[in-house]
Amino acid sequence: MANSDKTIAIAGAGIAGLTLAIALAKFGFRVVVAEKQTVPSEYGAGLQISPNARRVLNMLGLDENFAANSFAPEAIDIYPHNAEKPINSVQLGAFASQRYNGIPYAVAHRADLLNCLYRAAKKFANIDMHFGVEDIDTTPAANGVSIILKDQRGTPYPVTARALIGADGVRSPTRINHVNGQAPKFTGYIAWRTLMPLTHLDAHLSTIHTSLFWGPDYHVVVYPLPHQQRANVALFTRHSRKNVSREDEIALDPNRISIKKNNILSAFLDSFYDQFTLWPLFGVNCETWYKGNIALIGDAAHAMLPFQAQGAAMGMEDAGLLAVLLAGEANNAKAFAQYQKLRKPRVDKVQQQSAKNGKIFHMRPPKAWARDFVVARQSPDAQLKRLDWIYAHDPFEGMLDKSNTA
Repeated sequence: MANSDKTIAIAGAGIAGLTLAIALAKFGFRVVVAEKQTVPSEYGAGLQISPNARRVLNMLGLDENFAANSFAPEAIDIYPHNAEKPINSVQLGAFASQRYNGIPYAVAHRADLLNCLYRAAKKFANIDMHFGVEDIDTTPAANGVSIILKDQRGTPYPVTARALIGADGVRSPTRINHVNGQAPKFTGYIAWRTLMPLTHLDAHLSTIHTSLFWGPDYHVVVYPLPHQQRANVALFTRHSRKNVSREDEIALDPNRISIKKNNILSAFLDSFYDQFTLWPLFGVNCETWYKGNIALIGDAAHAMLPFQAQGAAMGMEDAGLLAVLLAGEANNAKAFAQYQKLRKPRVDKVQQQSAKNGKIFHMRPPKAWARDFVVARQSPDAQLKRLDWIYAHDPFEGMLDKSNTA
């Protein structure tokens, strides 16, 4: 029987869960990962990995692997509603890398990052991954938790662990069943996502820049994925219903929003509207991230709107710091309390910034005119300066020496 003091169970093999698994394995823990999906799978489309999240990948030794499967755009071009040219371009590329000590701002497909993490996790003999787990039965045990994993046939797999970490996403059973957390709430926003051939953008947008379009009832983010020869497109709209699920039969009707009045967007989106996938956006407001020997990370603790592109990044920061704390403190209560104390104020601030961005992106005249006036006159580096508190952050709070993860 493995030493339960050095065993950590993780519910969820998504980005946050696998990041935590690798970090813990590097500290010598035995890690048992339980995932409901039968194969590694990351839904959605693209994501942005800003320098604060990249620091975690770098400390795990995954810098080169991720670099080969991602792209560092040179800038973010900002287009107001129906503008033919961007009113400003936020500097990224070499400028951002130099600003953040050689760490770039990158974009990727979610599957690219997940595959990078999964391949890395498979190399560790002390990471035990179980897919197709239908149920996680948890009861308190001496100095930890007693867990029984069950697959679709009900076959049990017992685990005695020091702690269970819920990295099981926005609808987290761990949060609801074990930490007394609430169900997620619909934010009123819907994301419509698709991928298109990169060549389809050539005549309309820069294929080395990210593009951001603002409208009174929509906004659109487009960024290139040259390693896949595709581009990620995410369209965000509001919805009047109090609740929406992915099972609802809601079709994207561009004629019901003002996006059809945007000539540039119409030029490359008109033939793609039937290929967009519905993604209702839910939020999680969890005041307490742990109870007993069970804790939460990532979306399970703080799912947020994607309008600051920090959802995955916050989960990766959670994972990196929690691994350090569990390795340095044998008492779960102390480790979890310190984890929440260090992480929650920052995550709350990022959540608030993301929600604020949604309001800014969807402004109507005359507020939209004032917004555009201010943005057009900003220096190209003003955005990074304003967001240094996010991007320049040390996810390990200065507690981790590189030699610990060699």
